[in-house]
Amino acid sequence: MAWLLLALFCAPAWAAAPAPASEILAGNRAAEKGDLDKAIKYFSAAIESGKLSKENLAIAYNNRGNAWDDKGDLARALADYDQAIKTNPSFAEAYYNRALARHRLGRFQEDLRDYDRLLTLDPYLTSGYFNRSFAWAALGRYDKAV
Repeated sequence: MAWLLLALFCAPAWAAAPAPASEILAGNRAAEKGDLDKAIKYFSAAIESGKLSKENLAIAYNNRGNAWDDKGDLARALADYDQAIKTNPSFAEAYYNRALARHRLGRFQEDLRDYDRLLTLDPYLTSGYFNRSFAWAALGRYDKAV
């Protein structure tokens, strides 16, 4: 009976503390509303919790990278995309996002490597082929861009 009372009294405290995965969802909602600073705080809290699976940790890094990217901080965005890829090398979305950021920085060779890896992981992602053509065009390789 004592354990039941303990559970009843402690349950509200457990419920009040958001689980790391729910912090990712809260970060996504904040980002959708345009509150990028709040989104970054949620993603950072999830990352720093040490309680995420490898897959969810990569998602948290990727999504925080997207928030940094939306704020115009490409250096921080790239660092988070790098970490997402290091955490889960099969996470195609992180390669896609890193390629987009690298393209905006004029890093077209690296951009191409990311698109090549992305399309190895997900050969049906047509936007990867489409965006890769812009990197080829930027390098003057119009024969590969079409």
